[in-house]
Amino acid sequence: MTEYSFEKSYAMLEVARQYIPNGIYGPRTPTFMTYGSYPCFIDHGKGSHIWDVDGNEYIDYMCSFGTNILGICNEEIDQEAIRQMQKGDCFTLPSSRWNEMAEYMVNLIEGQDWVVFGKNGSDVTSFATTIARGYTGKNKVIMAHGAYHGAHFWCTHSDFGIPKEYHDHVLYFNYNDLDELKTLIDENRGDVAAIMLTPFHHPALGDMVMPAQGFYKEIREICNRDGILMIIDDIRCGFRLNPHGSHVYFGAEPDMVCFGKAMANGYPIAALTGKENLKTTAGTAYFTGTHFFSAVPMAASLACMKIIVRDGVTDYINEMGTILKSGIQQQAASQGIHINYTGHPAIPFMRFVGDDDFSVSRYFCGEAAKRGVFLHPHHNWFLSAAHSADDIQKTLQVTEECFALTKKEFKK
Repeated sequence: MTEYSFEKSYAMLEVARQYIPNGIYGPRTPTFMTYGSYPCFIDHGKGSHIWDVDGNEYIDYMCSFGTNILGICNEEIDQEAIRQMQKGDCFTLPSSRWNEMAEYMVNLIEGQDWVVFGKNGSDVTSFATTIARGYTGKNKVIMAHGAYHGAHFWCTHSDFGIPKEYHDHVLYFNYNDLDELKTLIDENRGDVAAIMLTPFHHPALGDMVMPAQGFYKEIREICNRDGILMIIDDIRCGFRLNPHGSHVYFGAEPDMVCFGKAMANGYPIAALTGKENLKTTAGTAYFTGTHFFSAVPMAASLACMKIIVRDGVTDYINEMGTILKSGIQQQAASQGIHINYTGHPAIPFMRFVGDDDFSVSRYFCGEAAKRGVFLHPHHNWFLSAAHSADDIQKTLQVTEECFALTKKEFKK
C-alpha cells in the first residue's frame, strides 16, 4: 500500500508553535501518538472518514475521542442544530430547548430524576463531587487507580502547577479489589462522601478491565451501609453500551451519572443526572457557566439521543466492533503475535503483550495511520454507527499488513 506523507500538516504545526504553547496541547498533539506517522490537522470529515490537510483519507476509530457516535456531519443532527442556530444560540435566559432537553433526558436515563447541563465532562464530574460532599457532609472521594475523570485540579493526572491540597481528599483503590476498597473506607470511616467509577475500567496506558461478577451489587451495599454516594462517570462509555446509561448494561444502581461526549455527536454539552433525594442539594450547590445554557448543542443532543434509540445504534456498534475484534485477534494469532484486546467491542483497546513502553504499539498504529486507518497507540478506540462493514474489511486489510510489518520490525 502507498504510504501517506504529511508535509503540510507538519509545516502548520511549526506555525502553530509560534503562537500556541506546544502548538497543539493535551492528548491531541502528535507527540501523544507516533510523531511523523500521523497528521497534525484535519481538514474535513464525513461519516466514519476524515481527511487531513494534505488530502489523506482515513477510516477514523477515534471519533474525536468518542464524541462522533453517529458519524461526522450527520445530516439529521446538523439540520436540528442549524434550525436552532437560526433562532439563536446563547441568550441571557435559557432557551425553549431547556425544558425539552431536561424532560427527555430524565425519562431516557434509567433510575435518575433530575439533570443539569455543562460543557465538558470535567464540569459534571466535578459538580457531582460537590453535591456528594454537600449532601453527606464528608470530604473524601474514592476512585480507581489510573481512572480518568477529567482535567480539573482534583482529578487530573498531572500535578504540575497544582497545589497538593487539591488531591488530599482523593483516595485510590485497585479496580475490582473490594477488600482494598473496604479497608480504605474503614481507614477513613465517617469521611467518605462518594465512590466514582467508570462503567468499566479504562485506565490510562493500561488494559481495560470489566467489573467482576457482583462488583456493582456489593458497591451498592457498601454505599448504603456507610452513607456513601455512588457516582458513575459515563462520559466515555455513555450511549455506546446502552441508550439508557451504561449502568443499565452492568446492572449498577448509581446515585448520580455523568454524561458527555457521544450525547450530542460532537456538539459541546455534558450532563449530570441524579436521584430525587439529591435534588435539593444540587439546587443549593453553585454551578453555572456562560455557555452551559447554549441552545444549539441541546438541539443537537436531543436529535442524537433520539436517533440512538430509534435506530438501535448500540446494537449495531457492538456488531461492527465484534467483527473488528475477531478479525484483529485472528490476524495477530496467525502471525504468532500476542496481543491483549480488552474492553467492550464498541470501545476496545489493543496492546501488544510485553510492550511496556508502547514502542510496538506506536509502530503498529503509526503504520496503520500511514495507510489510511486512524487508530491510537495509547488510548482506547471508538466505533460509530457510521462504520460500515466495508470500513471494517478495509481496516482489516491494513491491520494484516501492519502485523506483518510489526513482526518483521520487532522480530516478533
